[in-house]
Amino acid sequence: MNHVLIRSAFVLFALVCLYSGPAWAAESTLRLGAPWSPKTMDPQVDGYMFTRLGVVEGLTTLDEKLNIQPCLATAWTVSDDKLSWRFTLRDGVRFHDGTPLTAPAFRDALQRTIKKGALLKNVPMASVEAPDDKTLVFKTTSPFSPLPAYLARGEAGALAPSSFDQAGELVKPVGTGVFSVESWKLKEEITLAANKAHWGPVKPKLDKVVYKSVPDALTRLAMLRGGELDVAQIMPADAAKSLAKSNEFSIHTMPIGRCRMMAFNLSRDPFSDIRVRKAVNLAVNRQEIVEANLDGIGEPAKTLFPPQVSWANASLKGFAFDPEGAKALLAQAGWKDANGDGILDKDGKPLRVKLLTYPERAELPPMAEVIQQQLKKVGIGCDVVSMQVSAAEQTRDAGDFDLYLLGRGLLFVPDPDDNLMMDYFSENTFKKGWGAYHYKNAALDGLLQKARTTFDQGERKKMYDEVQVLLEADMPMAYLNYYVNIDLVSKKVSGYRMHPTEQTFSLETLELK
Repeated sequence: MNHVLIRSAFVLFALVCLYSGPAWAAESTLRLGAPWSPKTMDPQVDGYMFTRLGVVEGLTTLDEKLNIQPCLATAWTVSDDKLSWRFTLRDGVRFHDGTPLTAPAFRDALQRTIKKGALLKNVPMASVEAPDDKTLVFKTTSPFSPLPAYLARGEAGALAPSSFDQAGELVKPVGTGVFSVESWKLKEEITLAANKAHWGPVKPKLDKVVYKSVPDALTRLAMLRGGELDVAQIMPADAAKSLAKSNEFSIHTMPIGRCRMMAFNLSRDPFSDIRVRKAVNLAVNRQEIVEANLDGIGEPAKTLFPPQVSWANASLKGFAFDPEGAKALLAQAGWKDANGDGILDKDGKPLRVKLLTYPERAELPPMAEVIQQQLKKVGIGCDVVSMQVSAAEQTRDAGDFDLYLLGRGLLFVPDPDDNLMMDYFSENTFKKGWGAYHYKNAALDGLLQKARTTFDQGERKKMYDEVQVLLEADMPMAYLNYYVNIDLVSKKVSGYRMHPTEQTFSLETLELK
């Protein structure tokens, strides 16, 4: 009899499991793949990914029209002398560990950022103070108008004291965002759990998100097709084209604040000669590159900033494709084809250059090959070298290149000060980085310094317009085309949104059908 009762109870339990519906359903987990991963799990050292994933939030944020908006701060003011900023914190915000966000806790995190990270090293910061639980006061040694924009970046986000051990080293990033970090394998994947108690009006519909770092675009495409990913980000146009008629996937595109460009090595021949730099600008057919490498998805660049960014100097015309003009400039610079091999030479040395790039942006190596062919037509021999981005950066920093083809994010800090100071201010162009190599222009330096102390945005716009005029004249970079990001998304996913500066993945809006 007991055996009969046990069997009956087991059958009843199984039927309940089978028919009880959502109460027994599996967790809703989105799997997202992209080429990038943070170098460290410490957001104060490398914070962009933690903002995008919704783990860390700052005092300010950026809307889809590129305007600075309140986030963990509800309001801020600046003193009459422009040296003191006062931010009021939002009520009711808690960290992922349940502890309340207070101004002293935020101050301590920011002070660690100043010591450990690079972001605020570019800010003339004197002190960060917390006069009470709801107020943060930033004092600067000189007026610094872009401060609210800098505070939108992940490195300046709020982290709970429990994020760190007694020595101040990161244990686990504990932020205030819509998702919390559950686990990770550095440079492979990060697993996030929904923060259903988030202070904001939009609560996450997903239970979990698994962010996978997959550098190779073809691998991301295969994983999407095979069901291992629900979203494959930063895809080449031909991958999108292969899915154009699919009923299983949708294609999302967004022009973003990023430019593909080539840095010239100004420290050595041939590109220490401005005539050779201009010859390259005239020899490169930008429209052909857009059509050949991007399937027409993109726009040839005229200046640094794309036209949808208000800081772009719309009056600049850029460089027209003019191979005959390029040949004439090279001849003026003393380059002739003495032996008839199609490659120009000077003093017995051929005009052969090393073009360095990396494959994490899948379109860059084939783009380099098109540029190689275009330069050959005006007598410049070009050897393309593609290596992983970390190795490419080391090679660039060592000066072992002539041209460096890269994709540059322009608005990680949503203000021109950050990118222009890092990439073109002479104190920085002789350091490691992504920008112009050994470029120096005193007039440009002066404009950049004046713009960061000016609070009238119209006046700042005039200064940055003039900066772009000087960059066009000096040509430390060849601006090629502006980015249109392409993301491929399973049709099981609804609510997918892209951001024009990649500030956020908007994971809180996503739902799996």
